[in-house]
Amino acid sequence: MAQYYYFDIKLKLRDPDTVVLTPALFRSCVLNALDSFFCEEKPTLEIVKFCAQQQRVIFRVPEDLYEMTRISLDLIGHYQETPCHFQVLQTSKSALDFEKNIEKSHVKLPDT
Repeated sequence: MAQYYYFDIKLKLRDPDTVVLTPALFRSCVLNALDSFFCEEKPTLEIVKFCAQQQRVIFRVPEDLYEMTRISLDLIGHYQETPCHFQVLQTSKSALDFEKNIEKSHVKLPDT
């Protein structure tokens, strides 16, 4: 059975109003980077969760592509010709989810 790594990514765009953020275009951007930087043609990259409003994507790649994918995400500087940064919020060998990650980061402090 193939092992996967999951990535939780936030796309930080200089001008978000100038781009169309879709799962297919995001996937294409990452795959093009893998091909450009490592000559890795058409690797498996599966979008698990996508939220255009939050500009967040959770996707998975086979374990053997983890390092190349991680490096490629750091090197991508444009999305649809708009300057951007792919912020890696979390990586994991187990499935990730937006809602669970949000709940963990918003812990209510006790009243003092």
